[in-house]
Amino acid sequence: MDVRCLEAVILNAIKAVEGERTSSSVYHLLKGKKSAQTIQDAHLYRLTKWFHTAPFLTSSSFESIIKKLINQGYITGDLYRPFAAREGIEEMNRCFLQTGTFPELSGWQFSGTASVFFSRLQLLVQVASHFAYHDKAYYPVTRDEVLHEWVKRFLKQMPCSKEVLASSLYRELEDLFQLLPEQPECIVIRFSGHNQTGKTLAQAAEWMDMEETEYWFRFLHAIHSIVNSVTALPHKTPLLQKVIMDIYDPLTLTLSARQTADYLKKGMTVDQIASARQLKKATIEDHIVELALNDPAFTIRPFIEEEKEKAVIKAAKSVSNRQLKPIKEQLPDHSYFQIRLVLAKESRKS
Repeated sequence: MDVRCLEAVILNAIKAVEGERTSSSVYHLLKGKKSAQTIQDAHLYRLTKWFHTAPFLTSSSFESIIKKLINQGYITGDLYRPFAAREGIEEMNRCFLQTGTFPELSGWQFSGTASVFFSRLQLLVQVASHFAYHDKAYYPVTRDEVLHEWVKRFLKQMPCSKEVLASSLYRELEDLFQLLPEQPECIVIRFSGHNQTGKTLAQAAEWMDMEETEYWFRFLHAIHSIVNSVTALPHKTPLLQKVIMDIYDPLTLTLSARQTADYLKKGMTVDQIASARQLKKATIEDHIVELALNDPAFTIRPFIEEEKEKAVIKAAKSVSNRQLKPIKEQLPDHSYFQIRLVLAKESRKS
């Protein structure tokens, strides 16, 4: 396999944006930048699964990968605006044929949950294991005091005794592992316990005989699958519910967009909210687009009439439904905000 898994993911994103966005937009998406443009790109280009799935990337490492793919002939264009070449798409497909396309990966939905969930789970598994062996002499897997305090609260509130914590947690995880789209080992080998030290990411990749970024995406895929199962099966996972309950929200919004939503519920206009929050009108409009992207119950009707909405949908079908300027040229009486709002709403249906 000529390309690493990470490079296949980058090629996939570049292919999706089709030269309509710069390479930096792909970088920000994979890094999980919560800007209005990146959030909208993730939805409009159907790349939400990859959002914040490569937080370890740096701008220099990303640029090096783009240069490498250009030199290999897998990307045409330049560093600023790359295009996926036919050879690159073929190589990407060969890679995904081996690794799979990670169908249960959901970066936008779980990016704020998965890493905290796994950190808590790692520490909880270690604590439960040492409880089972009546061993108090061990070093916690993390020095993070926030996690330590969380575990203390968990132990006071958990729905079982310390004596059966390990067996109860084991049963819940065993049931979830049977639903995993990946090998359970890719998670299990990261756990520490009594006389057992969990492996680092690099050690886990070597142990599983995988290229490191392939292991990373498989691991993340498995964690997202578990988080999804825990949220979907609350009656079967009482312990894991306690792990996730305060870090998962099915409505994925930035804090600022939530605050704008609160003002909207009070009947305030865009201009009034901008004044009250001392923000630009365009920023409030970005929040409203974010609400349209993420909240199925949100109505765009206060901001655009039905006939004008239909006109945007019709115009979008005649051009790329992600390019605003050609639509605006057809609809001079529409604002860019109204066009973005309709496209945001429509993207939820795809």
